[in-house]
Amino acid sequence: MLLYPITVQIVKQLTLPRNALLIAITINTAIFTLLSILHFYWCFGGRHWYEDVLPTNSKGSQRLNPSATSCFIVASALLSFALITIGNSGLFDKYIKRNYLGYGSLAIATIFLIRAIGDFRFIGFFKKVRTTRFGINDTQIFSPLCLFICLLSLLIFILNRRITSGKRKC
Repeated sequence: MLLYPITVQIVKQLTLPRNALLIAITINTAIFTLLSILHFYWCFGGRHWYEDVLPTNSKGSQRLNPSATSCFIVASALLSFALITIGNSGLFDKYIKRNYLGYGSLAIATIFLIRAIGDFRFIGFFKKVRTTRFGINDTQIFSPLCLFICLLSLLIFILNRRITSGKRKC
């Protein structure tokens, strides 16, 4: 009976972080799944929005000409990011420790932070070529999305560690 107030206090402390964690997981998983579907679409020959997402120099010539294989690899990586992210909800606790998935989220955050910063020429917030169709899209959509994914993945990592460390104290 003496443990009841302590248990209630622990549950109240963990409810807000758990809800925030589930919201962040849901948003990131949805983004990764949609991006994966789009890359699979391009991999199998789809061309809608294809020209809008390839970096171009100031003269308009493409800097990248990705093959179907590279689109497939990116699509598969995005799908694996979705699985890593949803695994932080405890879905795969039976098969893999959640700490490993948390570190996966930290790796995802690092990858997307690097993408948001860019190569200082054609991609990212610090690019020099900004007036092309890709440059405008990258400034308005792609780089902010990468930063958003980075921040959500970092939040997932932090909240996951907080929740799992709270469970160990019980």
